Amino acid sequence: MRPVLLAIAAFLSIVLYRMISRGGKTYSYTRTQTTSLSADGTEHITQEKEKGSITLTNQSAIIDGREYCYAPMKGQEAQAVLEYDNKILHSVRVLLPEGEKQFLIEQVQHSIKGTVKTA
Repeated sequence: MRPVLLAIAAFLSIVLYRMISRGGKTYSYTRTQTTSLSADGTEHITQEKEKGSITLTNQSAIIDGREYCYAPMKGQEAQAVLEYDNKILHSVRVLLPEGEKQFLIEQVQHSIKGTVKTA
């Protein structure tokens, strides 16, 4: 009986791990840039300081609770574009009917240098 219970526990642990790991990777953004087109064809660019989170899954970017597909199925159009700089996610552009909104990813700088005290 004990080996059966251990097998069931192992199976449930694997299922739970897979369910949790589907959440994707989360980034934070600190600025946005909105580009809109006017009737005469000129672009209007607005930059704002905003904070929020972006979660990337296999096919979509979830930005502050709203989902945008960046890997659409055949016959559909992309709603977002991921922009990388040296294999690091730089921004996510959301394509809107009146233009686009770009969410700029906050890059975290890690430092291993300690503080040095001088006499």
